[in-house]
Amino acid sequence: MHNHCPLQSFVILGGGTAGWMSAALLGRILKGSGATVTLIESPDISTVGVGEATVPSFVDFLQILDIPLADFMRETNATFKLGIKFSEWHSQGHRYWHPFGNIGARIDAQPFFQQWLKCTHNGEAGAYTDYGPSAAMAREGKFYIPDPKRPNNLSRMGYALHFDAGLAAEYLKRYAATYNVRHLVSTVEHVSHTPDGDISELRLNDHPPVSGEFFLDCSGQRALLIEKALKVQYLPWEAFLPVNAAAVVQSEPGETLPPYTEAIAHEAGWRWRIPLQTRTGNGYVFCDRYCSEDKARQALLAALAEPALAEPRIIRFATGKRQKMWHRNCLAVGLSGGFLEPLESTGLYLIMRAILNFVELMPNRVESGATRREYNRLMDIEYENIRDFIVMHYCTSTRQDSPFWRDWQARAIPDSLKAKLALYRNQGRLVRNDLDLFAEDSWYAVLTGMGVLPEDYDRRVDASDYATVRTMLANVDRSLRHSTAQLRSHRQYLQELLNL
Repeated sequence: MHNHCPLQSFVILGGGTAGWMSAALLGRILKGSGATVTLIESPDISTVGVGEATVPSFVDFLQILDIPLADFMRETNATFKLGIKFSEWHSQGHRYWHPFGNIGARIDAQPFFQQWLKCTHNGEAGAYTDYGPSAAMAREGKFYIPDPKRPNNLSRMGYALHFDAGLAAEYLKRYAATYNVRHLVSTVEHVSHTPDGDISELRLNDHPPVSGEFFLDCSGQRALLIEKALKVQYLPWEAFLPVNAAAVVQSEPGETLPPYTEAIAHEAGWRWRIPLQTRTGNGYVFCDRYCSEDKARQALLAALAEPALAEPRIIRFATGKRQKMWHRNCLAVGLSGGFLEPLESTGLYLIMRAILNFVELMPNRVESGATRREYNRLMDIEYENIRDFIVMHYCTSTRQDSPFWRDWQARAIPDSLKAKLALYRNQGRLVRNDLDLFAEDSWYAVLTGMGVLPEDYDRRVDASDYATVRTMLANVDRSLRHSTAQLRSHRQYLQELLNL
C-alpha cells in the first residue's frame, strides 16, 4: 500500500543557536522537496549567547552541513578544544584532564584501561590520561590535526571547538538563507490550535499569521509552544544538580591561547574559562542557596586573569528536561526542551541531537504516535546519560571546605548512576550503553581523575607478560611527549589554518 504524504511546511519559533542550527539542517535536508521552512525570531529577546564550548560531534555537524571548518572558525572567533582541564574538583590544589579522542590502545587484545589498571595497582603507571594524545597536546598548549592518510601516534586524538555563539547563529542564518529558509522578525501574539489540539498557526503582531504542519519550539526557557500552548510539564532535576545560576563576563584575551576549556571548582559551584581568538569567556556557575548574585559577581571578577570587558550579568536556569520533547506536532529544541549545566559543554550537542534525531525519524502526515514515542525515548536516554556523567563529577569529590561541597557528601544520586559506579568500583567495568555521548575513555578519565579506582582489575590481563605491558606503557608516554614537542603552538596552528 502506497501512502507517501510528506510534511510540506515547518515553522521554527526562535533564533539563537537552537533556531538557526535547526533551520540550517532542515533547509539542507529538505532542499528540492518543495517543503518550506520559516523561522520567526522575536525582535526584543536576546539569546543566552555566552562564549560556547562544544564536544567533537559539533565538527561532525559542520561536515553534515558541508560547511568548511576554517571558514566557520574564521567567522566565529573560534579556537580548538582538546578537552577540559578540571581544577580543584577532587580536592583543593588537585588537577586532572578529560581529553577527547582515545586513550591508549588494546594490548594483547585486552582493553588498555585494564592493562593500565593492573600497572596502577602495582604503583607502576602514570595518570590514565597521560596515554592520550589530546591530553599530551593540551598540557603543552600545542595543536595539530593528523592526516588520516598518514597515521601516527597522535592519530587517535579528538577535538572540538570554542566559538562565539552569537557569531555562530549569524553564520548559520546566512547559511540557511541559501536554502531558502524564510526569516521573519516578529512577536507571537496568539497560538491557534486545530480541533484535535495540534498547533495550526502563529498570529504575529506585525505580519500575517504563519500556518504550518510542524512546529519547532526554539523559544528558550520561555517554551512558548511546548509549555505555554501545549502544556507539557518540565521535570526538574535540581535534587540531583542544585546549581541554578551563572554570573558571566567576557575578558580580554590572555597571552597564551590554551587549546582546552578550564573548569575550576569554587566554594558554591565552579568557574569556566573559554579562550576565543580575541577574548576569553568566563562564568561562575553557582547555587543561590549557597551564594548571592553579588557574591558570585565579585568571585568571578576576582578570579579573572585579564581585565573584564563589561559588568558580569546573571543567567538563571532550572536543570531538568521536558516530560516529552515531541508532543503532537511540536518539537522542543534547546532550552525549551531541557537544560543541563554546561560543565561538559553539552548544550549544543543536545540541540544537534534533537534535530538530527528528528530528521532521522522525519514524520509524515499520518504519523501514528510510534515515531514520537521512539524519539522521546531516545532523547530521554541522552539527557539521563549526560545528567549522570555531570553528577559523577560532584558526588566523587572529597571536598568538605564549604556547605555546598559538604552537602554533596549526603546528596542522593540517580539510581542509574549508583548502578554504574557500583559496577565500575568492582573491576573497572562500565555499563554498556551505545547511546551514551560519553564513551568509555571519558568515564575512565573523569573517574580516575577524581581518584576513584576499582578495587580489582579484570583477571584476563594476567595472561599478558607484565614486564612487556609495563614497558609498552612507558613507551606510549615517552613517544607522545616526543611527538608533541615537535608541534606548533595552538595559536601558530590556528593562524596558519585561518590565514590570520
